[in-house]
Amino acid sequence: MQKGSPITEFKVRIDKVEQLLMFDYEPGTEDALFDLCTSDGHILKTGEVKGPVTRIRITDVEDNELVLMVLDGDRSVVHPIHLRKAI
Repeated sequence: MQKGSPITEFKVRIDKVEQLLMFDYEPGTEDALFDLCTSDGHILKTGEVKGPVTRIRITDVEDNELVLMVLDGDRSVVHPIHLRKAI
């Protein structure tokens, strides 16, 4: 496992035309995963983090308040996402 500074945040953007949520993150382990959840913790999507940019199709996501969690070895980060305010 690669050692480094802990994850604190990463850049998240929304492509409203293509219906994609994208985030920039280079994983430190081969088995890094993401969970896209509702604000109350219900997991909507889960998958592998594919750095440097991971893309998540959100055509079937109806909630506007989401949480993106990245789990990378013993490190994790939680990032709130407000789809109505997203660029």
